[in-house]
Amino acid sequence: MRSLVKRFYGSFKEANRTRQRRDSEQIYTEHNFTVSDLNFAAAERQASIGKHYARHAQTEDQLRALKQGTITLPPHGPWTGDYTDWAADPFNDRNWRFQFHTLRWINPFLWAALDGDEESRNEWKRIVYSWADTNIPIHEAKDKYAWMDMTDGNRAIQISLGAPLMESGDQWYIDCLVTHRNWLMDDARIVPGNHGLHQNLGLFVVSSVLSDDTGVSRAIDRLGTQVLNAFDSEGLNEEGSVAYHQYNLVWWLQARERVQLEGYDLPGEALARLNKAGETMAHLILPDKTMPQIGDGGRGKGRSGIHPLLDQVVRGEVEATNLPLFRHFPNGLTVSRSGWGEKRPLKDESHTIVRHGPDLQRHSHNDRGSLHIYTLGRRWITDGGFHSYQQRNLDREYTKSRSAHSLVNLPEQTYDETGDVPAVLVQHDEHLHVIEILDKNFESARWLRRVIYLPATNCWVIWDRVYTDKPQKICQQWLIDIGIEVSRNDPTSLQLADKAQQIVMQWFGDQPEFDVVRGNRKRESRRGLIGIRWKNMRDGTSVHANFATDKAESIVVISPVHEHNIDVSLKKRSKMKSFKLAITSSQGVSHLSVGPSRTHLKKQQD
Repeated sequence: MRSLVKRFYGSFKEANRTRQRRDSEQIYTEHNFTVSDLNFAAAERQASIGKHYARHAQTEDQLRALKQGTITLPPHGPWTGDYTDWAADPFNDRNWRFQFHTLRWINPFLWAALDGDEESRNEWKRIVYSWADTNIPIHEAKDKYAWMDMTDGNRAIQISLGAPLMESGDQWYIDCLVTHRNWLMDDARIVPGNHGLHQNLGLFVVSSVLSDDTGVSRAIDRLGTQVLNAFDSEGLNEEGSVAYHQYNLVWWLQARERVQLEGYDLPGEALARLNKAGETMAHLILPDKTMPQIGDGGRGKGRSGIHPLLDQVVRGEVEATNLPLFRHFPNGLTVSRSGWGEKRPLKDESHTIVRHGPDLQRHSHNDRGSLHIYTLGRRWITDGGFHSYQQRNLDREYTKSRSAHSLVNLPEQTYDETGDVPAVLVQHDEHLHVIEILDKNFESARWLRRVIYLPATNCWVIWDRVYTDKPQKICQQWLIDIGIEVSRNDPTSLQLADKAQQIVMQWFGDQPEFDVVRGNRKRESRRGLIGIRWKNMRDGTSVHANFATDKAESIVVISPVHEHNIDVSLKKRSKMKSFKLAITSSQGVSHLSVGPSRTHLKKQQD
């Protein structure tokens, strides 16, 4: 009897929740808009912006495929099926479902319809009607991605662009638009990051097409505030990814263009922040014009048209003068470079990035403390890159993990991924660039890493100190880029070589045991693999310098083999506290003194 009552009470609670949900959703469907409110000119203006909406070279080919029942949502392959099956998931992939429910893929029908193709007009309207009939009311949607954040905003844009196809009897279309407008007007539905940007753009476009000044004003107010969160005061994006820094810039510049088309603009402070973010992108881009793989994103190139300095970097000829060689961004990373192409081709300059700062949401990896080195025209020390957005995918989990990054790991200890990894020392002048991070997020250990770059000799010194509560394995990880052979020179050094160049890694201080593994996509282990783009893993090389102690100190010197004929010797060392190196090169002898709170380079007088 008690179980029967319990089941009845459970059914009653669920029914009550359903009624409450339906009642709350009435605010999304109630309205007084009609077809006569549609602003066809606004829809036509807004259709000109964005690769997913504007007419482009592939539009005709995509239309032919759609008319044959085939949808292709890159980077996924083609699918031929019922494209009004709103529970479809042919690739078992979250990204495919997201794209499917944005309805951006029906855009070729829109352009053909605007050109007078009646068949395309009817098909565009049929698909949108089918989607609305299946997924409104919202609580009856067949797939959670139907009303997922960002999906909602993108679809609001796509549906709005079809306003010129409507006739006086198409009130269902108005109901669909208004449901999107009201949903996106609800502050509780708007999320941070680029997903929230797309939601607010959706609100702006749908409100413009509905001739709704209230919605337009709300969208512009939100956008003006949101951009100040999207990029911090130094111009760094909030999402922990270089690729998403660029994506966000492109989307925000398109956002401004959309707003300007309707006679508005973003606030001056927002525009200044976007300009600073564009300049920052120029500092993040590698000398070969590609993006370092920090966070989610492949090895794509920097884009022109974002900022004048980035245009120059992408062109390979930097005309600006007196540019800084060292940029510290407290919320995410520090960038160091040898130059901007003043004395050599830009692609041959060196570029260093050290990750640090707070835990960033959405597209960052567990990589703080990691090091990226580009020199001699290529990447040498890198990280595991990017695979996909698939949850519970082993490749995705690997690329995000500490195991896929050039940092210190303690395999016997748990690690708090949400903790801060601050920069505790920042020092730079014309002779040296210095950044030191402190990581106290291990269960019972702390790690200090100081990265020193010496522009004159183009070499790096990495000083790691690890303090633990008892002797255990301490693993200093290095992920070496694709196409580089790693060999043992002697007990204290490794040589990294591609077909044309070599660099040497020398260990001073405590001496580790080396464990070198070449990545192999055919093995179960993912160690040594690097994801260079969507679901494309390549073989790199993983170097583990292992220590077994409670206090480990590693001093690693990284230098090109032939560039300056460098010879390095350890002259003095107070373990875990300080050391002194003598660096002999074609330019003479310099002494590098490294202490707890200062790094000093002095050239020896003849």
